Amino acid sequence: MRIAVAMSGGMDSTAAALLLRKDGHDVVGLHMNLHTRSQASWVSAQEAARLAGISIHRVDLSSEFRDTVIKPFVSAYARGRTPSPCLICNRHIKMTLLFDQARSLGYQKLATGHYARIQPDTDMPILMKGKDPAKDQSYFLSLLTREILGRTLFPLGEYTKDQTRRLLRQEGICLWESDESQELCFVPDGNYREFLLNEGVMPRPGFIVDAHGRPLGKHQGIIGYTVGQRRGLGISAKEPLYVLRIDSTTDTVVVGTREQTLVSTLIIQNFNRLRPDKISIGEQFEVKVRSTAKPAHCTVEEASGDRLSLIFEDYQSGVAPGQAAVLYSEDRVVGGGWIEDCIQG
Repeated sequence: MRIAVAMSGGMDSTAAALLLRKDGHDVVGLHMNLHTRSQASWVSAQEAARLAGISIHRVDLSSEFRDTVIKPFVSAYARGRTPSPCLICNRHIKMTLLFDQARSLGYQKLATGHYARIQPDTDMPILMKGKDPAKDQSYFLSLLTREILGRTLFPLGEYTKDQTRRLLRQEGICLWESDESQELCFVPDGNYREFLLNEGVMPRPGFIVDAHGRPLGKHQGIIGYTVGQRRGLGISAKEPLYVLRIDSTTDTVVVGTREQTLVSTLIIQNFNRLRPDKISIGEQFEVKVRSTAKPAHCTVEEASGDRLSLIFEDYQSGVAPGQAAVLYSEDRVVGGGWIEDCIQG
């Protein structure tokens, strides 16, 4: 089979390409030019492709990336929300536009280095968690459509991170020692505030208030805060305080105690269902409200179109509007959508 691999220059995408080539497939690397930092990764990707024994092409998607990922990211932060740009990029940029480029070159499928699995099924492909619980990346893939899953491969789905390192080491590829970044690829040094300022966001001073609206201090712009944040609030109190919500209409940051962060109900919109049958009231799932969160047990309270209301079995904290919420049934991804609102317990 002719398979294109999205190659960043890191160890995971390199290992994915290597595995496919060793299995006898006709493999080519595709590197996305997305932003100003892509030049450095292009150099790394060329070396990775050489080590994996395949050719590689650079695909300029910088304009589409700015319109589809960066602009909505900036807009969301300016409105006091906490966006999840990687899910948007995976669906609209990597798995759609990059696949279009692969198809134009005569390749039938697109592979990536994600740690997730796709299980064949008579009705549709099933998205599953990766074998390595510590590395599972199915959360970031939950917005992929069933059509996209049918033309996508995740060669590392059955691998652990240690096995990937060993594979590259055995092949004499030194990328196995490379560091991994947890920051967004387009935000230099993880400095969100500076990035937003450079993007033209004009922060307005406002008040930090408690849950009853009593002023506790002032801030220099809501872009420096996110729901669930504890450190760097710029105020002192007898007990730890956390950001409860952000009101962009009044430029107000509301803070409260740990107990006040707990929510009982979660409302999801634009839910991308990855199973053939509809979600029903009373069904029970596990839900992740952010990529690093532990799955929480929940029950469906309302299911109307692509909108869901979930009741947590145990109250949850740090639930931020704008983030993605992903439903699981054991290892199977039921679907994902955007957190619209939550109700305090």
